[in-house]
Amino acid sequence: MDRQQAGTALRDKRTSLEFSLEDVARATLLRKSVLESLEAGGPPDPNGFFKSYARRYAEYLGLNGDEVVAAFVGSPATMAVGPDAAAVQPSKLGRSVTTVPAYKKKRSLVSTVLILVVAVVVAVVLLSKEWPATPVVPGGQTGPSSTPSVPSGTTNPSLPGTPSIPDTTPVVPTQGAITLRFAATTERVWLEITVDGSVVFSGILRPGDSTQVSGDHVVVNFGNAMYTRVTANGVDQGIASLDKTVMTLEYGSPTHTP
Repeated sequence: MDRQQAGTALRDKRTSLEFSLEDVARATLLRKSVLESLEAGGPPDPNGFFKSYARRYAEYLGLNGDEVVAAFVGSPATMAVGPDAAAVQPSKLGRSVTTVPAYKKKRSLVSTVLILVVAVVVAVVLLSKEWPATPVVPGGQTGPSSTPSVPSGTTNPSLPGTPSIPDTTPVVPTQGAITLRFAATTERVWLEITVDGSVVFSGILRPGDSTQVSGDHVVVNFGNAMYTRVTANGVDQGIASLDKTVMTLEYGSPTHTP
């Protein structure tokens, strides 16, 4: 068998297995041009690399690699290619058409390891960070610190500084002490609450936070009044204001004597 017959045998066996050149190239990691050259009979004087390519291609198809290489280099050899030979499945290299090359598996493993390392680093940073504690302030405050300073020059429209000339509503007279609860709805609010002449709360409530006070006379300065819900003696009074952001409300009577 000469080179041309060896190339024909490779092509016939490949087509009998219904493999395309692309399928074989992916499985054997041989270039398509090399496979085409092998099936065409190869060069007149094949080098060592070409011999190894011929052996790999033949063994992948289930043929005798020694006989195919001998045919390409001109050594006398015979190779039977009949109906029974076509039934032999490629198993020498242990690869199938869908086999993933080893370098792809290694690259996938490296990517997975890098993702795990980044996740561990992020977790360590988050766990080692010191998060501020949430103190409890007079009147049942359940939100953040009760005495943060609010810069007067802040540019955030939803979190104004201490109002210098707030909108004011008339005093709402009541008989006896009144218990008030203020809660932030969907935006942060700023409150300054004075009970019977003493400031008991001055700070920020985040959405979901609330504070509660009791007294005969309660004066409240609001920042973001449209996002502050008021409850008086357990009765929901609704939002402090439907159209005002900065305002002052009074509850009870400053002249009431218990």
